[in-house]
Amino acid sequence: MLVLQGPGALRSVEEQLARAERAELREPGSDRFFTLDSADLARARSQIEAYLQTSPDDVAAWVLLARVGRFVLQPSRSAQCSPAHGCVLDSTFDDAPFRAALDTALKLRPDDPAAHFWRARLLGDGRPVLRDGEFGVDVDTAQMLVHARRAVALDSRNVRYREFLAVTLSDMGSYEEAAEAIRPVDGGRHILSLIFQDLAAVPIPDRAVAWPKGHAVLAAVGLHESPRFASHAGRSWVTDQSIDQVEAFYRRRWPSFRFFRSVAENGQHGGMQYLRPDRQGKLQPAADSTFMTELGSESQFVGLLLAVGESGPRFDRPGERYPTAVAGKDVFSEIIIVTGRKGN
Repeated sequence: MLVLQGPGALRSVEEQLARAERAELREPGSDRFFTLDSADLARARSQIEAYLQTSPDDVAAWVLLARVGRFVLQPSRSAQCSPAHGCVLDSTFDDAPFRAALDTALKLRPDDPAAHFWRARLLGDGRPVLRDGEFGVDVDTAQMLVHARRAVALDSRNVRYREFLAVTLSDMGSYEEAAEAIRPVDGGRHILSLIFQDLAAVPIPDRAVAWPKGHAVLAAVGLHESPRFASHAGRSWVTDQSIDQVEAFYRRRWPSFRFFRSVAENGQHGGMQYLRPDRQGKLQPAADSTFMTELGSESQFVGLLLAVGESGPRFDRPGERYPTAVAGKDVFSEIIIVTGRKGN
């Protein structure tokens, strides 16, 4: 790993930046609410750019500039929206200098793992866009994965690199590859590995396809103030099968299996089941619906929550994007699995 060769002022910048990054990732022992204000970031950027005028071959300094840039860009990665005038992007967003900094770093040292990692992180932050009048963030996932995988290949022992690759793949629905990316860490006992193992313990119907929705999955089951990696403790799939057909699929695994049904005010049908380990550690479905009130306390959530519900254009907000497998269908089934295992 490259060590910053700049003056003490730059080393101080790196220390403060690393502190903010640990807080951003909610790493154990980090300062939960530590941030760098605009004045701090402007000062850091000026110091790095001045140093690079005289030391343009310092790869670590170019990477440091891009790391500062991620925080500089955060406030402008947004839009101003109003009912009368729609949405307008923040015109101050300009990621070109920070992309160029990483381009320079990689030209100087193509096999620097840190440069590849921060390139992936900057790409992962995305660029603000307006699409059909709606604000969104575009991410070049193909290039992000190229650099994230390259960083791991060049420095396979770096846990942060593996974590980023694993959560990126999970966000994209590449669940098996995500599990492989994090498996070497801590002999398979890393919290992400354990979460992925939990979720993989429940079979998924063959005709179902991944529909990653991140925090939305957890919000649906009421997990708030979530710990680190909690957004990856839930997964979502879609299938053209009905709720009855999904239930029949699970009954082949557990003969007593049933979804405890509900109907929303808009007529949307759904159901839930709670799978908890028995004395032999094998998952078993709940015999009744009392778990629905018990799980109001997260401390009681020690198994897996399995939910199914109707989804599709008939019920969802306009503009929702669906996997190709169910595109054009007015109603289909969504399967959600959430583990009660806590992040760290």
